[in-house]
Amino acid sequence: MALGYMRRHRRWLYVFLWLVIAAFIILYIPAFQGADSGSPGEVVAQVGGLPITVGEFQKSYLRQRQFYERLYQGRLDAEGLRRLGLERQTFDALVVERLVTLEARRLGLEVSDETVARTLASSPDFQEDGRYLGGPEIRRRLEMQGITVREFEDSLRRRLLRESLESLLTDGVAVSEAEAEREFRRRSEQVKLEYVLVDAGPFRAESDPTAEEVLARFEAKRESYRIPERRVLSYVMLDTETLRPRVTVTDRDLEAYYQEHREEFKQEAEACAAHILVKVKSSPTAPGHSEEEARILAQGLLDRVKAGEDFAELARKSSEDEGSAPNGGDLGCFPRGRMVPAFDDAVFSMKAGEVSDLVQSNFGFHVIRLGSLREEAIPPLAQVKERIRQIVTSSKVEELAEEKSGGLAAALGRGRTLEEAAKEQGLTVQKSEPIARGETKPPLASPILVARAFEMKLGEVEKEGFSLPQGAAFVALAEVQPSRLPELKDVEERVKNDLAEEGALARAKATAAEVKAKAERIGLERAATGAGLVRKETPSPTGRGMALGDLGTGAALEEAAFSLAESTLSEPVRAAGGYAVLRALERKAFDPAAFEAEKAQIVASLRERKRNEFFQAYIDKARERYPVVRRADVFKRLMSQG
Repeated sequence: MALGYMRRHRRWLYVFLWLVIAAFIILYIPAFQGADSGSPGEVVAQVGGLPITVGEFQKSYLRQRQFYERLYQGRLDAEGLRRLGLERQTFDALVVERLVTLEARRLGLEVSDETVARTLASSPDFQEDGRYLGGPEIRRRLEMQGITVREFEDSLRRRLLRESLESLLTDGVAVSEAEAEREFRRRSEQVKLEYVLVDAGPFRAESDPTAEEVLARFEAKRESYRIPERRVLSYVMLDTETLRPRVTVTDRDLEAYYQEHREEFKQEAEACAAHILVKVKSSPTAPGHSEEEARILAQGLLDRVKAGEDFAELARKSSEDEGSAPNGGDLGCFPRGRMVPAFDDAVFSMKAGEVSDLVQSNFGFHVIRLGSLREEAIPPLAQVKERIRQIVTSSKVEELAEEKSGGLAAALGRGRTLEEAAKEQGLTVQKSEPIARGETKPPLASPILVARAFEMKLGEVEKEGFSLPQGAAFVALAEVQPSRLPELKDVEERVKNDLAEEGALARAKATAAEVKAKAERIGLERAATGAGLVRKETPSPTGRGMALGDLGTGAALEEAAFSLAESTLSEPVRAAGGYAVLRALERKAFDPAAFEAEKAQIVASLRERKRNEFFQAYIDKARERYPVVRRADVFKRLMSQG
């Protein structure tokens, strides 16, 4: 009956789902607010002058949190919630929304009231049985969800504005036939190989270029060893190592967290049991017995257990559960709800050491012995104290990082130098090693940070922090080291290594060529053995873009593998660590007819992917155009109530 209703009203259900998603931003949920949460209109941050308010953040954060709590079905504890980083996800989503608004304004885009009305009237999302739902009906259904017409229209207007911006920026994105064919080949082509890999490692160890060879190589290719421009950054690090010593966690903190989150530490009831199963046939051809025969057999086994026979030995000999029988019927330990209902009900009504009467399930008849039963309980504080200490410490470190980050950003925004801002926050300015373009050396291992460093002017300070795996960093450009031609002493080891590598690869290639020549006469297996090497196969047919056994990946290797006719040996081809000789054992080749049939769908999916990537890159670039200023005190207060 319910299924029939859903089928009849599937269009409205789709609209309802859309409304729930829209309400992610606009639905106000008072339960989030505490006594000190601040007014909904209080500003958390500004993006290019556009505010993000406490109310907006609260609504978005709680809606996202509730979504994950439903998704994890109550298994998401405080630590798991912290790892998800919902605060940052929520904040970033609101920042992106503001960036879209700012960019739309800059480009002269707007969504009129007429466009909103036309969308409502013409969209299939707002029709039922081919008819427009109408304003009153839409209003009634919105009110059922606690959403005003104005809120809904504003949300719809934002969606349309984003679609307009995306359309303007990405409508020109195209996918060529060559791109579509490459994607089809990646999805469909497969090859299974036999191969012999000649590792260059042993030859590399034997190589020892002379001083004359090193000098000759350096002078001939000095330009190729040019030292690139490098930049030195002053930075302030906000990471766990820096901030943890400043955090104090008291026993009172642990007690308070425990009392507030007791339910999150609840241990489910758990049973440890064993059983003997006699199967009942589920179909005429399935293994097992008729129901009556199975009942008689199971009763006989139960009688033998009650007469004193060893349960485990009887299970090993007579149980028809192939998984547990070898272990004496042992099923291990499991929570309530893991087993089928009849089995579950029986186990959790038994006492430790007790043997059940016959229990019938859809598998057959069970004789169950309960080993132990742990009741549902909340462990004492002492048992979870160290776990709580880690959670509270991490939370305090994050709060301190937010506070220091906000303080640094505010000071830099007022024109302070990085040194002055750091001193105000009791932090230390450090100097990085010289960094080349594209390098990501710890501790500043962020491609975005390094790219920005090469856009900055000498002495310039970046007013917002950069996210790093271990925390965040605020940076200023301290020094620019121009590109220059090196002296031999600067790159001598590099030149030696290059000569050794080239020599080793040349010898590996020559050896692979010898193996190939012999394999043409005596087969790859014997040729490999004669050279002290091993013939191998890829474990299964492998598609493009996937590693070919221990040969690795690479354009040349892939092209050689997928262009080989079956049973044909390749020339030596560069592979991971050396050179390889390949032979195709099986091939699933390019199918022109299948490609033509799927081309339109492939082009559409590739175009959508390229549009999304382009738009994301555009938004990332827009972040550089509009400053994001966050009020750390307000943000911290909100996080403490999340």
